[in-house]
Amino acid sequence: MKDIRKCPVCGAFTEDKRHCNANTTLFLDGKRRLMLSKLLSGILRHFPYEVGINMNNEGYVDIDELVHAIKTRWKNKELYKWVTREHIIAIALLDPKGRFEIRNNKIRARYGHSIKHLKIKYTEEVANEVEILYHGTQERFLNKILKEGLKPMKRLKVHLTSSFKDAIENALRKGNKPVILEIDVRRLRKSGYKIYKAGKNVYVTDYVPPSCIRRVISVSSKN
Repeated sequence: MKDIRKCPVCGAFTEDKRHCNANTTLFLDGKRRLMLSKLLSGILRHFPYEVGINMNNEGYVDIDELVHAIKTRWKNKELYKWVTREHIIAIALLDPKGRFEIRNNKIRARYGHSIKHLKIKYTEEVANEVEILYHGTQERFLNKILKEGLKPMKRLKVHLTSSFKDAIENALRKGNKPVILEIDVRRLRKSGYKIYKAGKNVYVTDYVPPSCIRRVISVSSKN
């Protein structure tokens, strides 16, 4: 990941070396940014209990409490002694996929949760914004998906994306025989399923019936 830098004039976090016509200073290098971003995603989506953090029903946790938990209760806490609330905020604000949301000194993951009791509220329902969405998976799952549709499985929602590139990246995380499902958004809505925008390119819904899978695209794992 790119380094996060800070503007000496306005104090904004940025990835650019110049801001407000001034040279920015290094705030968080790319290696630490990636390491902390992955940890935040894990805690906020899957295992807040591993650091004893209090999470409300909408998935929010207090930022200062989160920092303290990471530095004192995480199993590899010695690797995160440097973390401050500003690091958390900077990562959330500059996340390329819009994974995080901050409100009233609290932070949550926008999507990807596996914690069953959470009630994540999405307010931005998709209307005519997109006609096609994608879902990346593996060839070995294809027959079952085409028969039963896309289900949330271990997550709370089915995750789709408007980015073909992101769909490929998601598929490659699951193996080396990626396939991309092209989803007909209009047909999905007509089937009674609401689709919500949860991140920059991420959309969620409860279920995708087989009839709403318009096309299956095979891609090379070398792409």
